[in-house]
Amino acid sequence: MLRNINVNHDISNLKTGLMLKVVPCKDKIPIPGNIISLNIDSHHLTNILEDAELTDSLIILIGKKNKLASDHTSESYFTVGSVGKVMQVVKIPGMGTKAVVRPVKRAKIIEFVMSNETLYGRIDPIEIKPELSRLTLATLRIIRNLFKQYLELNPQIDDNAINLDGDNEHSVYIDTILDILNISYNRKQKLLEITDFSVLIDEIHMLLINEIEFSKLEKKIEAEVTKKTIKDQKEYFLKEKLRGLSSELGTDSVEIGEVSKIYELQKENKLSKLAEEKAIHEIEKLKKIHSMSPEYGLIRDYLELIASLPWKKKSRINIDIEKAEAILEEDHYGLKKPKERIIEYLSILKLVKKLKSPILCLVGPPGTGKTSLGKSIARSLGRKYIRMALGGVHDEAEIRGHRKTYIGAMPGKIIQSIRRAGVNNPLFLLDEIDKVSSDFRGDPSSALLEVLDPEQNHSFRDNYLDVEFDLSNVLFIATANDQSRIPAPLLDRMEIIRLDGYLDIEKYNIAKNFLIPEQIKVNGLNEKNICFSDNCIYRIISEYTMEAGVRELERKIAKICRKAARMTIQDKSTQIHVTTKNLHNFLGTEEYKDFSQTKGKKVGEVNGLAWTISGGAVLKVEANLMSGKGQLNLTGKLGDVMKESAQAALSYIKTFALTYSIENTIFTENDIHLHFPEGATPKDGPSAGSTIVISLLSAIKNIPVDQSIGMTGEITIHGEILAIGGLKTKLMAAKRSKISTVFIPKQNIKDLDDIDKQIKSALKIIPVSHISEVIKYILGDLGK
Repeated sequence: MLRNINVNHDISNLKTGLMLKVVPCKDKIPIPGNIISLNIDSHHLTNILEDAELTDSLIILIGKKNKLASDHTSESYFTVGSVGKVMQVVKIPGMGTKAVVRPVKRAKIIEFVMSNETLYGRIDPIEIKPELSRLTLATLRIIRNLFKQYLELNPQIDDNAINLDGDNEHSVYIDTILDILNISYNRKQKLLEITDFSVLIDEIHMLLINEIEFSKLEKKIEAEVTKKTIKDQKEYFLKEKLRGLSSELGTDSVEIGEVSKIYELQKENKLSKLAEEKAIHEIEKLKKIHSMSPEYGLIRDYLELIASLPWKKKSRINIDIEKAEAILEEDHYGLKKPKERIIEYLSILKLVKKLKSPILCLVGPPGTGKTSLGKSIARSLGRKYIRMALGGVHDEAEIRGHRKTYIGAMPGKIIQSIRRAGVNNPLFLLDEIDKVSSDFRGDPSSALLEVLDPEQNHSFRDNYLDVEFDLSNVLFIATANDQSRIPAPLLDRMEIIRLDGYLDIEKYNIAKNFLIPEQIKVNGLNEKNICFSDNCIYRIISEYTMEAGVRELERKIAKICRKAARMTIQDKSTQIHVTTKNLHNFLGTEEYKDFSQTKGKKVGEVNGLAWTISGGAVLKVEANLMSGKGQLNLTGKLGDVMKESAQAALSYIKTFALTYSIENTIFTENDIHLHFPEGATPKDGPSAGSTIVISLLSAIKNIPVDQSIGMTGEITIHGEILAIGGLKTKLMAAKRSKISTVFIPKQNIKDLDDIDKQIKSALKIIPVSHISEVIKYILGDLGK
C-alpha cells in the first residue's frame, strides 16, 4: 500500500518525496506557467484527469523519450517535468478526450512506483532562483529586446497575453519565451532540465539570435518567391494581351530566339520540308502554352535542335587523288595494300560524286593505325572529322535517341555528332564497332544497320528528332579488332580492309620518322638533347616489344625520353646518345631476348601458330601419357571448337594406329593429357589440329620435335589439312619468334601472294595437304 497519497496539495507547500500521478505529455514539453492541451488516448488516463479536476489535485506532467511509443513504463519517461493542475477535461464525440492542464513548477521524479495499474512519481521540486548580477540583468534586457523582434517577425504568435513591459518575474518570463520558441521536442526538454538560471538565459539568448536570423531568411525567401510569382503573372498577362492584339492584327508578336531562328531558316530555305512542317507545328503549340509549363522548355529545346542541325549545309569537297596519296604517305608508313584500296575508293567517289557502295571497315590488331587512317582520309578530302566510340555501347537509344516523352530525353549520338560537325557530309568514324553489345535495352548493332545501309540512311529517323534526316552524304568508316565479333547483317554492309601489322623494317621507319620526333617534342626535348642509333631502335623492336602494332614501341620510346629529360635538367650541356650498349640503363633487362622456346628438341611439345585480336602468336601444344583408363584430359581454357579439334586429332591417330606402329593398348591403358600453356588466356579455333596430331604422336612414340618448326592447319578425322585464316599475321608471329620452318595448308598457297617478301625470305614455308606429309618430315617414317 502507498501512504500519504492524498494529492490535494497546496502548490506552495510542495515537498520532496510527495507522490503524484504521472500524466504523459507526448505533443509538447510541459513548461511552467503555460497552458497546454493534451490528447488523451486511454480510458484509464481519462479517469485520472477527471479525478484530478474534481478533487483539485496535483499531477506530474512528464515528456516521453519516444513520442510515438504507446507504453507507459517508467523507462519510457524523462525524469524532469512539471507539477501541474487540470483545468478542464472535455469528451468530444468521435474525437476522443482532450484535457487542458497548467504546468506550475519544475520537478524531478526520483522514483517511479506502480500501484493498481497507475504510475506514480515521487517528486523533488526544482527551485530556480536567479542571481541578479549586472551581467544577468544585461542579458535579460537583451533577451527582452530580441524577443520583441522575434514576435514582430512572427505575427502568427498571439502576444496579447504576454507582458513585455517587465512586470513578470524573470524566471516566469524566461519560461514564457521557452514555451513559445519553435524548437525541437528533445531540445526543449534539455532546456527544461537546466537548473542554473544564468546557463538557461545564455541558452535562450543564443536560441533567440538563431531563430531571428532564420525568420529573417524565411521572410527574404518568401519575398523573392512572391516577387518572382508576381513578375511571371504579369508577364503572362501581358503576353496574353499581346497575343489577343496580334490575333486581331494578324501578326506574331512572340519574340523567342529559337522561333526567330526557325523563321529565318525557313525564309532562306535551309530546312528540309519535313523539318519545316514539324517546326511550325511545334511553334503553334508553344504559343498556346504558359511559359511556366514544363512542356514549354521541352519544346524550346526541340526547336533549338532543329534550328542547329545542318539540313542542307555541306562542306566543300575537293577530291585530289595525288594530294590524298601524299597525305596518306605523310601520316602512315607501310600499309601498302590498305592505302591502295583507300585510293581506289576515293577515285570512284570522285567519278560518281555520291558513292552507294559498302562502308569501309578497317580490321586489325591494336596500334596498327586504323583510327589515324580515318583522320588522314578526312584531311585528304577536306571533310569534317567525327569519331564515335562504340566500345561498351549497349543501349539502342544511344544510336537512335530517346523519345521526347521521357524525362531527360535527348537525340542519339549520330544526330548529336552531326550537330557538332555543323555540316551534313562529314567523315564519320565508327570506332571499335566489334565492341558493341546488347542487353534488355535493345541492340545497337540493329540500329546501325539503317545508318550504314546506303539504300536506307537517306531517311534516318532519330526517336527524339522524329523527322527524317539525310545521312547519305556522310562518309562512314568503321574500325574493329576482331571481325568474328561483328554481327553478320552488319558485316554484310561493310567491305573489310585488313591491317595485319608491321614488319620490323616498317616499325623501324615508323619509330625513326614519327614516334621518336613526336616523343622528343612531347617530353620537352630537342634533337640536340638526345639521339637514337639505328641498331638501338632495332633492339627495342626485337627485344623489348612483341606486338603487331607500335603502341608498346611508342611507350618504350616515351620512357627513354622521360629519363633523358631528367638527365638534361641535371646537365643541360650533355647530349644523350641512346645505343645498344646503354639501352638497358633506360629500359632495364630485355623482355623478349630469350627464344629458348624455339630452340632445341622436345618430346610432346610442338609450336602452333594462332591468330588473336592483338595479332599473330605462337601457341605451344604439350602432350603427356600416363597410366590410366584411356581418358583424354584437355587443359588451358579451351573453347568448344578447339576441344573438338583435339578429339578429331585423337580419332585420326587411333584410326591409323597400325600405320604408325602404335599398339591399341596404348589408348586403353593410358590417359592422354593435352595442355595449352598460358592457361588464363581463352583459346579457340580449329587451326591447331595438325599441331595436336604431331604433339600426340611425339609423346606416344617418344620422338623429340625440332622447336624451330611451327605449323597451322585444321585437320579432319581422315588426316586432310584444311585452309585457315589470318595466314599473314601467323607468319609474322613465326618470324618474330625466330621460327625457321612453317607448315601451312596447301589450300592457302593463294594467300602467299599477299605476304611480304621479307617474311617469305625469312621462313621456309612448306604447303601440305595431308598430315602424313608433316609426320614424315618431323617424326620420320613411323611405319617401319
